Amino acid sequence: MQMFPNRVCGRGVVGARMGRRPNGSERTMLGRVLIGFLVLVMAWGCSSDATQSPTGGTAETSATRKRRRSDVLDTLIEMSQPETLVIRTRRETVVSLLNDWVEMGGESFEVVEPVDAAYTSRLDTGRVDRIRSPRFAIRDATHIRDSQWYARIGKAIVSGSKTDRERVGRLFYYVTRNIVLRSDDETKLPLAPFGIAMLGEGNARDRAWLFVNLLRQLRIDAVVLQVDEPSPGLLVGVLLDGEISLYDPGLGLPILAAKAAATAGVTGQAATWAEAAKDPSLFAALSRSKDSPYPFAGKSLSDVRVALVGTSSFWAPRMRRLQLALTGDQDLLLWDPLESSEIVPEGVLARVVAEGFDKEKIAIWDYPERRRDGNSSFNTQQLQTFALRQRAFESPIPVEQVIANDKGDIQLKLATKGQYRHRMSRNRQLLGEWKTSVTTFLKIRMWRDVPPLPQQIGFVGRREQAAVKAMMPTRVRLVHEEAADDAAFWAAVCQYEQGEVESAADALKEYMAHSGLHEWESGAVWLEGLWRAELGQLVRAVKIFEKITDDDPHWAGAQVLLRRWKPLASESVKPAAKQTPKP
Repeated sequence: MQMFPNRVCGRGVVGARMGRRPNGSERTMLGRVLIGFLVLVMAWGCSSDATQSPTGGTAETSATRKRRRSDVLDTLIEMSQPETLVIRTRRETVVSLLNDWVEMGGESFEVVEPVDAAYTSRLDTGRVDRIRSPRFAIRDATHIRDSQWYARIGKAIVSGSKTDRERVGRLFYYVTRNIVLRSDDETKLPLAPFGIAMLGEGNARDRAWLFVNLLRQLRIDAVVLQVDEPSPGLLVGVLLDGEISLYDPGLGLPILAAKAAATAGVTGQAATWAEAAKDPSLFAALSRSKDSPYPFAGKSLSDVRVALVGTSSFWAPRMRRLQLALTGDQDLLLWDPLESSEIVPEGVLARVVAEGFDKEKIAIWDYPERRRDGNSSFNTQQLQTFALRQRAFESPIPVEQVIANDKGDIQLKLATKGQYRHRMSRNRQLLGEWKTSVTTFLKIRMWRDVPPLPQQIGFVGRREQAAVKAMMPTRVRLVHEEAADDAAFWAAVCQYEQGEVESAADALKEYMAHSGLHEWESGAVWLEGLWRAELGQLVRAVKIFEKITDDDPHWAGAQVLLRRWKPLASESVKPAAKQTPKP
């Protein structure tokens, strides 16, 4: 798809050209891209370093060729930034530059080696063909964009962490805060992690996929663990210090260690598989009810399906060329091969086997590639759904002109394109730029009824606002209403990320108290309950979670925490013991 998919349950984003003037940072980025193109044109057209060939032509020196390759590489990386790709640059252009860059290398790059049969046996034919192909494709451009995005998120979220365990915990809770849990029925449209995160909602597998990809940029391995009986279950097993730490993306919780605080939920150390095997109560505590045991309870590691997480681009030898060419501040993992080699002594499979998993039972998780396949070939109905899900990010759509005729009738001339400030703000939020994001989200909320008006129009009172709103086309009105709903919820998340926990919880309470769409009701209730518990307000947290119904995807996680919190909440409201008066 040319456009990146976004919203899962109501709206979303489409990658379209920005209908606004670029700000300072964007002008800098655009300038870099322009300079890159100019350098390329000059390099292809002439070279002062060239020498005369025996036949009278111009022969390019190795130094010039090397510099030209470097210029192309810098340009394509710049064009693949999350703020740029699909918005101001086409993926096809990036792919063309990638293949040009390879051809410039000539014999300096080795022929693509075949993929070992030990790995191809775990892959379907289509994926093997994609891995083996020496030429870059559309998926590779998206892969480069996403990898840069994961790396920037990881750097922002784990800043200040002292251990890998702390880094893993921060990323897990970051994912569960920013991806509101939805059911499988609500997430049938096949989306990829970038779109899932931008939209802010997904199922347990979507959360797991994003979580593992973020960990990969920190050079931390993780696998997906699955069972089917007595009911389907999915865990992310993070490989740390010779142990397998367990996280449940469906519950939105780690498997809490025995020593975890009773108030754990927003924070808390994850148990390892070895700890859970020794202490059955750790899994038993996660059961929905006595009649519905936790899927992993009573299971040994040999009973569990182990799957590696990745796509063809991550494992393709062609990406190795790009990985080896990255230098300096381009700290980016683009290539993480399945097989071991002289460059990577232990490939993904070997590293996982080293952690104690049976090599013969390790499979490839098919969910990511299936979703990528579906994402690249939307049918008519999916395109229509996609169009509805993407519209909120267009906000605001400004009023360019207010026209009055002789009779006093008023007409509004709207911009043909939105400014997409809502989309840009959401991306900045995910990248850890919370302060600037909050500022924009507040404006998005202000534009709920009246979008930006021409500068010559002064203060607009409530009567005028109502009149302007009534004149808005239905689609434009819905764009602003949906964006305002997003902004109210996401601004609260930004407050939490900045350490303003109580303000964030109060903001969610206010969000639920006001009339509106309340598309984020499920996530708002879940997060407010977690944050109240973090503040030590267990009585309030319990009351909030008790209102979650069993048809809400967050219900199972709420039941786990209620069993931990209720005894403590009861203790906190017991009347103080009467003291015997002194004689």
